[in-house]
Amino acid sequence: MSAAPGPEARAPAESTYCADHPERETQLSCNRCGKLICASCARKTPVGYRCPQCVRKQQSKFETARWYDYLVAAGISLLLSGLAGALLARLGWFVIFLAPTAGGVISEIIRRAVGRRRGRYLSYVAIGGMLLAGVFNLSLWGLIYLALAASTVHARLRSISI
Repeated sequence: MSAAPGPEARAPAESTYCADHPERETQLSCNRCGKLICASCARKTPVGYRCPQCVRKQQSKFETARWYDYLVAAGISLLLSGLAGALLARLGWFVIFLAPTAGGVISEIIRRAVGRRRGRYLSYVAIGGMLLAGVFNLSLWGLIYLALAASTVHARLRSISI
């Protein structure tokens, strides 16, 4: 009968290193492309861990906004937020309840105007338009309106998160 080989007779395990961080040893690989990734590079997805490049490639399929959609979003948010901010800031503390509603309406109008296309920076451009409109309404209630409405617009228009 042959005895099982001892620990010294076994072949040493091959050392593998992260493709992006060659100083980090790893046993984890991307489930899409097979590239070796360390724990800081790994992105958890519903189907397993993926490398940042594969995640970015997958997300780019969902970015459908065209260059002029950003201009449309900025223009609409500038105009509508300027009007809503001027009106709602005069209502005093009611702005706390009405600003998120105004932000939701503004984001829905933007979404329909751009044909429901999505872009990574669309919410930021819309918020930029809102902030530009808010320059003309620098009261306490105007700033509260901007904070609440802009956070609503961002939450409604963001499309891609890592």
